Amino acid sequence: MRARLLATAAVLAVTSALLAAAPAPADPSAVAGAAAAAGRRAGNTEVPVEGGTARFDAPPALLAAFKDHGVTVARLDADGRISRQRSTDAGVRLDIEGGAVSNSGGKVGGELRFAKTGLALLNSETGKSVRLSDFVADLSQGALRAGLNHGRGLTVGTFTRSATKAAVDTDTARLRINVGIKVTAVAAARLNAALGTKILTAGGPLLHARIDVHLDSSVDLRTALNLSRRPARRED
Repeated sequence: MRARLLATAAVLAVTSALLAAAPAPADPSAVAGAAAAAGRRAGNTEVPVEGGTARFDAPPALLAAFKDHGVTVARLDADGRISRQRSTDAGVRLDIEGGAVSNSGGKVGGELRFAKTGLALLNSETGKSVRLSDFVADLSQGALRAGLNHGRGLTVGTFTRSATKAAVDTDTARLRINVGIKVTAVAAARLNAALGTKILTAGGPLLHARIDVHLDSSVDLRTALNLSRRPARRED
């Protein structure tokens, strides 16, 4: 009996010593603060988008092909109705209604959500048309998506992602992107089928985009986006 009591006492003594040596549980708020700071250093913080505009124009070669096949471009209103007045310059201006911007590996990441307006392609030779609306720019993937005839989203094109330091002006809290968009194979096939043409080819130029985004000015952009220096000013 005495031997059993001595063994039990020894176990309790060792356990007490281990508990005393163990570090105290971390303060949850301190852990959260450290994680947030690490995220800012890594440039993973998302900066809210307060608004902006984007201009999408079809390139000259594609415009010429459209004209040769009787295809014209018209604007859509927020209800999906086609404007009676055709767009003479085959372009459309869309408002940016929301989203967030981040620094993803030194490139602009995040997402831009556009107004529900859009554009329509009308083929006078076949009598067919197609509507593109509800545009979303996936900046992290370099992809432009849109609803086709108010259906599910389709990746209509891809673009080269912009370097964050060159695209973000921390003084004015603005993001500016000037980029060409190439049509995807799936989008080319579906748009050609909808219009009854063979105009679009996979990887060919589809649109040129000039995007001007207003970021949340209350955010320290240099910290949130991990920008150590002011970007060089660019000429339009």
